[in-house]
Amino acid sequence: MKTIVLFMICSFSVLATEINLKSTDNQTQVIELYTSEGCSSCPPADKYLSGLKHSPQLFKTFIPIAFHVDYWDYIGWKDKLALQKNATRQQVYKILGNLNSVYTPGVLKAGKEWRAWRFADIKASPIKVGTLSVKVKDNQLTARFDGKNAPHNLNIALLGMNIKSKVRAGENKGKILTHDFVLLKQEMVSSKTPFWDFQLPHDFFQSKHTKTVFVVWVEGQTNPAPLQGVATYL
Repeated sequence: MKTIVLFMICSFSVLATEINLKSTDNQTQVIELYTSEGCSSCPPADKYLSGLKHSPQLFKTFIPIAFHVDYWDYIGWKDKLALQKNATRQQVYKILGNLNSVYTPGVLKAGKEWRAWRFADIKASPIKVGTLSVKVKDNQLTARFDGKNAPHNLNIALLGMNIKSKVRAGENKGKILTHDFVLLKQEMVSSKTPFWDFQLPHDFFQSKHTKTVFVVWVEGQTNPAPLQGVATYL
């Protein structure tokens, strides 16, 4: 089981945190949804991802993340949650063969295309990849991954919950969409060793959204497929 100790002080615009997270040795699967408010077939996928917040296995055996992409903005509605680097990440998956094509809604589980997401349960992974330990105090983050001793990237992200948007144009015109687990901010730090020690930006935990999720995952430097991850509500 993950161990979590969380202490937060909110004072005006400053959020000071002390967080301790530790995964099990089994892989915590990151569920990546590539979506867009400009895509008429995406709302059901967004609803599916939102439904995962009710699972007792949330953050234990899986971590959902919604990566909003910008390549549908041209058809009439600019998705304000979209980040260009999200589309780049999806394109890298395609180049590496993790995806057959770049599309929305597109779902990957542990870095592999997962077309059965509509009908399949998320079962705990039996794959042992190593333990990821993360500590944050006064925005100083330290992390250790007890997996294979190879160069890795550490990703640190802030996700937004219960984000509502009234779409005024494009394929979803007139709809009020609700999003959860939306990637708002992301930092990436590379290391030749399984250790990381660095200072997060002073405003990293600041958000206009009242409920957020703190996520850290480790991946290889040549393939963005998440190897291990930890997460908690803030």
